[in-house]
Amino acid sequence: MSKPNRRGASAATSVAGDRRAPSKGERQRRAILTALAELLEERPFSELNVNDIASAAGVLRSGYYFYFDSKFAPLAVLTSEIWSDLFDRTESFVRFENESVSDFLDRVHLITASEWQTQAAVLIASVQAIPQNEQIAGMWRARNEHLVDLLTTQVSKDRDAGLASPATPDVRGLVAALLEMTMHMFYRDRLEKCTPEQTERSFTALRAIWLASVWGVMPADATGDN
Repeated sequence: MSKPNRRGASAATSVAGDRRAPSKGERQRRAILTALAELLEERPFSELNVNDIASAAGVLRSGYYFYFDSKFAPLAVLTSEIWSDLFDRTESFVRFENESVSDFLDRVHLITASEWQTQAAVLIASVQAIPQNEQIAGMWRARNEHLVDLLTTQVSKDRDAGLASPATPDVRGLVAALLEMTMHMFYRDRLEKCTPEQTERSFTALRAIWLASVWGVMPADATGDN
């Protein structure tokens, strides 16, 4: 069962000192989101319809459409909540001062892997919905472009400081290609339910590619001070 996203689960919670309980509407909306996440643990998104989700949430079909206009809409919300949590946990993919490149990659990878492991069903469904729904496709494009911007800024800053040696002058293009490869590897890893050993092997290689092509650091040098 997918673990409720911390950010999403608290969205309807009152602020400190506010004793007001979440409204019925807030509870119903969250029930729909939770129901979809739980259904995705058992069935592919392509096999679900609005009636399935509404029934699992304990709301009428008309009640469902009060909050969402399609079966894709709650999936988009769940995806957005996962991304928000990911960006919060990684502190926006920015390398800390005095944090080595190796430690930066390990920190970001572990947090991202944790999101994919605990939210695999939702993320897999979201990726598979990209060709079917423009809203979700647009969300993924915007998310990827934002992440490319953040990492391009970080790499450019490191390059200017003499800490990075990108394999091409087109830093943004390099980062975009590596991110596309990285997302595919996370997706494939969870879709195929890889063993821990298979996962470790794949991501050890991925880490080496990032280090070598972006920062000019070979694996043997990864514990250096870059």
